[in-house]
This record gives sequence, C-alpha cells and structure tokens, in this order.
Amino acid sequence: MNQQQHSIIPLAEPWLPPSCAEAVSRQIETTFVGPGPTAQSFASRLAQVCDVAAAVPVSSGTVALSIAAQALGLRPGDEVIVPAYGVISVINAFGVIGLRPRLAEIDAATGCIDPKRLGEAITKDTRAVVYVDFCGSIGDDLDEVAAICADRGVPLIEDAAWALGRGRPGRRGGSFGQIGTISFSVPKILTTGQGGAVLAHDEAQRDAAVAAADQGDVDWRRTNLNKSIGSNLRLSDLAAALGNAELDQIEERWARKRSAFSILAKHLGERLFRAADGDVPMQHIIFVERPDDVVSQLKSQGILAARQYRPMYHHPPYEALRDRDFRASEFWFAHSVYLPFGVGLTEEGADRIGVAVQRLNCRFMSPA
Repeated sequence: MNQQQHSIIPLAEPWLPPSCAEAVSRQIETTFVGPGPTAQSFASRLAQVCDVAAAVPVSSGTVALSIAAQALGLRPGDEVIVPAYGVISVINAFGVIGLRPRLAEIDAATGCIDPKRLGEAITKDTRAVVYVDFCGSIGDDLDEVAAICADRGVPLIEDAAWALGRGRPGRRGGSFGQIGTISFSVPKILTTGQGGAVLAHDEAQRDAAVAAADQGDVDWRRTNLNKSIGSNLRLSDLAAALGNAELDQIEERWARKRSAFSILAKHLGERLFRAADGDVPMQHIIFVERPDDVVSQLKSQGILAARQYRPMYHHPPYEALRDRDFRASEFWFAHSVYLPFGVGLTEEGADRIGVAVQRLNCRFMSPA
C-alpha cells in the first residue's frame, strides 16, 4: 500500500485554516478571553444568519436546548417530546432540568420525526415538541410537524444543530419553531471549539435565555442583586473569536461539504442517504446488513466510519420510554454506518471513501 492508503481519514475532521488561529491569537492579545464584546458581536451575526430577533451564545448545544425549554416556561415535571433515535444529548438536555421526555418515532426515509406518528406521542400533558433537523435537513415534514403542534397548541422547539446557514427562501434553519437552537462542535459547520446558541424570536425570549445562561438574572451584573438561582453557561470571547472567523468562511464551508458529498454520490448513487430537503446531508450515511463488519473493513483501510447513534430507550435512564413500536429507529440502529463527514474532509478523501465503499463485501439495505 502507498502512504495515502495508510493515512487515517477521521470520522469528523474539522476545517481550521490559518485565519482561525490568527483570530484566536488576536483575541488573546486583547486580554478579553471570557464572555464579552466578541461574544456579543458573534451573537449579532448569528441572529442575522438565522433570521431571528436575537441569538444567545452558550457553552454547548445541549445547554442551548435546556435553556430554550426554560425560556418557553417549561418547569420540572413537564412533558417534552423528542425523536426516538439520535444523539443522546437531545434527550439529556431536558432530563437534566427535570422535564419528562416522551418519544416520537422517526421517518425511516428522513431520520426526522415522522408527522404520521407524532399524534400518538402527544398527550394532554405535552408542553413542547422538539424537532431535530436531522443531518441539517429542513424538509416538508417540518411544516407538517409545525402544523400538528399549532393545532394541538403545543410549542415547537427546533433543534437546528446541523442546519446553520441553510434553509429556504425567507426562512433559515432555527427559525421555524417558537424557539430554536444551534450547536457548535468539531463535526458541525462551525466549531467555536465547543458551543451553542439559543435563537429567540422576541425580547422576552432573549432575556429569559440570557438570564438562564448568566446566574439566573438578566440584570444582576448591573444591579449587583440576583433575584434567581442560576449558573454560568455563557460562551467566551475566545470561543466567539474562533466562531466569527469560521462564520466569515461559512459559504466556503458549505461548498466543501457539497463537494465531498457530490464525489461520494458519484461513487455510491442511491446507496448514500439523501437529506429530505434536497440539500447535502451533514453526515454521510449508508445502510448495510452487518454494520460492524463494514466499520471493521473500512477501519482496516484507515477510514474511520462508525455506528453513531441508537434509540433513546437503549440507554438505561430511558429504558421505560419504550412504550410503542419504534421500527424505524431500530432499523437505523441496526443498519446505519456513518462514513467520515467532517468539514475537513477533502475531495481526495471523499474519493478514497467512495472507492472503498464500492469494494465492500456487504449487502446494502434501504431505509424506505
């Protein structure tokens, strides 16, 4: 084998060009490294990109979801509906603040909440529904879910963790619900090192989010009097400096994603998962009969694929939530393989992955 075949392709490699290091270095030189003016400028830019009234940067996407629920007035014991399949941080965001999660089945074709199955999940006690833009997709099912929520009088929280900078004419990811969130981390369009943001539609939501992220009171730093109990969940200027530099390159970041996906699609065709909105999926996914074998085969070639998520009720704290049939969630767990998908994935890397997958000794499956 040559050196390229031996080199490792990580599952989610970030793209951090020199301008990112330069921005962080300049921020350090200012000595403003905690939450401050750079985080405020980052918040303003995020609000513009997401087409919302205000954005409140916080320490993670998980924290953003917790705060979004609190900003809507949810209290311990309230019921909130989340997708049955996906990253554990979604359900943990609500469990950690004392909410009662309930599961909604996903659509096997999209990975998003299935509107046809949402009605069976909503109860008289439901206080919010969380719609995750799975793989960044903003498809028609989001409109259907929003309509169901409106008909039932239940607020919709849009988790647009993967959807920053994409959307439809006049509407952007994170702006479709009563409140929204986005996430920054290694595999996302922006990393900031680690972070998230609450996307507010009005001043009341913004103030509630600011208070939840800053010791429980929006005015305590001015009055020196704190009227509520809270914590410090704010994003630092150091992280925001990186975020601003990455935001400067957001179009190039999406171009890299679309280029890598296009190359994979040429190799794999319909075997590669497609986002419901027709845009590039933020994660590259195939479905196979024996995923562990495929992960092992690819690893032997230096390609670090993974079995990424599982149904929420597989995790011990949430076992009791399996109260219905979740065949689509089980299919995704049993057959999905996540190929490398980071913004740092090069065209050469995507081509190498595509060739390797074509040569796999495996049986492909269809989620639909």
